[in-house]
Amino acid sequence: MIKAPDWSIERLRGMETPQLKQLLANAEKRGASDIAARCEEVLAERGPAPRGTASSGRATLAKSSPVRRTGRDVVREFHFVCENDRGVSTDGEGFFWTGSWIVSEEEVIKAIEAGAKVALHKSRTDLSYRQGKILDYRKTARDMVKKRNIGIEFLIAADDVPLAWFGDGTGEKGYRWASDAPNSKQA
Repeated sequence: MIKAPDWSIERLRGMETPQLKQLLANAEKRGASDIAARCEEVLAERGPAPRGTASSGRATLAKSSPVRRTGRDVVREFHFVCENDRGVSTDGEGFFWTGSWIVSEEEVIKAIEAGAKVALHKSRTDLSYRQGKILDYRKTARDMVKKRNIGIEFLIAADDVPLAWFGDGTGEKGYRWASDAPNSKQA
């Protein structure tokens, strides 16, 4: 029996960026979203790709400049590709829970305190079809084979203002950081 490789965050952090990008591309092709999410998380820690290109080298809609993230930086918008409301449920008039996403709980807490938003997109090229301010979150179990099986669902106060995709990754999520805004001021 062949043992599957250990794709832990620690192992991924030890990989060179080109290797990590190739693993991300392979994971996306094979539908291994858990591995792809971990690759994106490690790539995000290393900072964004140069403006106008995704980590795969193809053009992207991202409008961010290559900024090194600091501990004080905060996510202002979470963007997720979520076809057909996958995992979305309503919670009263004007409120909904997103599906489960692998994101840093620490970043989520800081984002909520800063009044961040979530935007759900059919694809990275489409405006969001659901969006709004994050009110709360909950941890949820995800159907994954590997150890990292905890996701985050967001409780959203919906609004009617679609958002364009923002983010440098090649997968199903993108972040707009406070430092991505023109003339942003960090406290």
